Amino acid sequence: MTDRVAPGVFERYPEAARQRDSLEYCQELYARIHEDFADMRKAVEEYEPDVLVFIGDDQGDLFNLSNNPTLAIYTGEEEMWGHQAYEWDVPMKDRATITFKNDVGVAKALAHGLVKRNFDIATLNRFNPQGRDGYGLPHMAARIAPELDPSREIPIVCILINEYYTPLAGGERCADLGRAIAEILNMREEKIVLVASGGLSHFPSDKDFNRGDIDVPLDKWVLERVERNDVDALAKLFSFDSDTMRSGTGEIRAWISLAAAMNRPGEVIDYLPVHACFTGIGFAKWPVLA
Repeated sequence: MTDRVAPGVFERYPEAARQRDSLEYCQELYARIHEDFADMRKAVEEYEPDVLVFIGDDQGDLFNLSNNPTLAIYTGEEEMWGHQAYEWDVPMKDRATITFKNDVGVAKALAHGLVKRNFDIATLNRFNPQGRDGYGLPHMAARIAPELDPSREIPIVCILINEYYTPLAGGERCADLGRAIAEILNMREEKIVLVASGGLSHFPSDKDFNRGDIDVPLDKWVLERVERNDVDALAKLFSFDSDTMRSGTGEIRAWISLAAAMNRPGEVIDYLPVHACFTGIGFAKWPVLA
């Protein structure tokens, strides 16, 4: 972790949070995170996929309050753009952008297939972000796709779930979504890697930034359910409203969808509760079926 990057992230957070994880410890966590990404990247390289399909959230980057769909897929021909570089001292609209190819065939197959399976999908035929100025493709794909494929030659598809703004889908709906995605993708000839992009618990208090923290027992419980292929238990999450399950913790919805889609025990690679950033970070992967 460079001196340029570390303080830029670390100093954004309140003093109380920074006292829990020192800068030196955060540098160690940063190194671990990139070792974990290297593990994931190796798995992708060995599989040699034709497409990367991401399940994750938007957070007001593509959408705004005038139109905030529960589920959406970009199906257009135009390349998507977003930001990979961690230029914390540069306004988002002024940061360097990178582009991503969309696999239109897979995107449209998912859109049509999900509608047939009783999911009301918003289809975006033009890449025209209406959310925060200059953000473009949400970081659930813009930051993660280059980690898995630095060349950015593998086209991607983004399935966007509203995980922050009420009304929100419950765990059962997310599990059903994952199963439907698997059915559709299993009918395709392409070799596809399905990726859930999202944190575990973070900012569980959406009322007071300074009170935000991580629910470590919840995170470990989620990862244990992933290892056991206990989707029925995961699907019970978000079945009722709770302060502790709001804000960033809602990103666990993507984990539920992926666990349901894979329908077999996953392998947990790492878990890092980063208190200075109020975020529980997990890495897991599923074995390739013979």
